[in-house]
Amino acid sequence: MQCKIRYTTDTLIIYRLFKILFFVLIAIAHTHGEQQTPEYILPCSRSDPELNNCIKNSFNHLRTYIVHGLKDLDVPPLDPLHIKEMAMENNAGAVQVKALFTDIIVKGVSNYTIKDVRADINKYRIDVSLTVPRVETRGKYEVIGRVLLLPVQSSGEFWTEFLNISAIGKLYGREIERNGEKYMQIDKVFLDFNMKNARFKVKDNINNGNVLGEAINQFLNTNAQELVQEMRPAASQSIGKLAKQLLNAGFNHIPLRVWLLD
Repeated sequence: MQCKIRYTTDTLIIYRLFKILFFVLIAIAHTHGEQQTPEYILPCSRSDPELNNCIKNSFNHLRTYIVHGLKDLDVPPLDPLHIKEMAMENNAGAVQVKALFTDIIVKGVSNYTIKDVRADINKYRIDVSLTVPRVETRGKYEVIGRVLLLPVQSSGEFWTEFLNISAIGKLYGREIERNGEKYMQIDKVFLDFNMKNARFKVKDNINNGNVLGEAINQFLNTNAQELVQEMRPAASQSIGKLAKQLLNAGFNHIPLRVWLLD
């Protein structure tokens, strides 16, 4: 004996509404579970045997987009890059100074090229080597200390040009979770660099303006390579801190599943 179920018009309407609602919820859940990959990201796979090459290409691909900044990632424009303040201190060697640079404008950083990447992605460790053909900076400075045993105290405006820069960066990160999403956070950045040539120009506002200023400029440019080498550890540390801030601005907004596929 078969039992037939009779549907009234109201029952059929309710049934259809629930059916439509079910499919809508499925569509919403599917959309929510996916996050469109932004065009500035080239995702890499953990299992890719060419993972290092993929990460290298991703960093180089990003270069075009970060020139003008990425507002959705809170990444400021890279060219020109505005730095409010940068402090350096060198306590060893012939140049022992404390320097404070403010209102810095940096041009040319966006012309970087990533040459090589070595990554241990399970430990979130990424080593990169890169080159930049030319970087120009200008801003204000305050310096106090000793250079070649001579006391130095100066403040004013500066301009620098660095050519054919090669650098090595070591990124130490870890996985963090926030609001149910996993992200990579950079805890440490170690940086070292070399360059083929450097030029300096300062306008000293303390020591009789341009008179002593010309002597300082002559000294700086005559001894440019030696000064760069002496200040390299302090400069590397300061630039590393800035790089860490810029990298975390991006990584803290992009879930791992978007740029690093399982």
